[in-house]
Amino acid sequence: MRQLRRTAVAVLSAGAALALLAGCGAPSYTYAADNADHAYFKVPTSWQQVDPAKLAEVQSAYLSNSAAGSAGGSFVWSRAYADAAKPALTSLLTGSNTPVVYASVQSLRDSLRAALSFDYMRDLLFPVTSEARQEAAAAGEHLTGFDLVASSTITSNGVRGINELFEYDINGQPDAFDQTVLTNSNTTKLYLLLVQCYQGCFASHAAQIKAVVDSFTVRGS
Repeated sequence: MRQLRRTAVAVLSAGAALALLAGCGAPSYTYAADNADHAYFKVPTSWQQVDPAKLAEVQSAYLSNSAAGSAGGSFVWSRAYADAAKPALTSLLTGSNTPVVYASVQSLRDSLRAALSFDYMRDLLFPVTSEARQEAAAAGEHLTGFDLVASSTITSNGVRGINELFEYDINGQPDAFDQTVLTNSNTTKLYLLLVQCYQGCFASHAAQIKAVVDSFTVRGS
């Protein structure tokens, strides 16, 4: 993970220098927006949108028992993009050799609203907090290689939430995840943005990934 941090810093510094020397050479982006719920983010134009039917299949197969899926509430909007023409369905949430971004907006179940603490958000998809990782281990989940790189809370524009950058070993390789989870002022909506790929991919695409994450904007209501 130290290598990821060093490489990411180097890539970002090089990207900043190139931008200063050749501003017109900056990459162009495509915006994905849920206008009804005031959420949007951008992705490089080279990243391909995942077929909505395939995305729905992944959501049904992998998120149905999670608070990030039907257990947390109904989907009102979702998108996924990948830096690959035909990404494998199993790589949309974990284990990708190229960057993948997944975003969703849910209407929260009433029963979840009171429980939606910052730690609950951190553990939305994967056990990130120490308590959640201990519970996962006690339940027999064999998750290895965890490394928390950065953690922060977000409170602005009428929303609150978290951003976590962490790693887990997936298929024997360190996989890096940048996860942002937000809710609006009324705690009626849940907004998720996840960007992930294997460590080497994440480091080499650090500037693009940072641009995607930084662009994620939610106007709470």
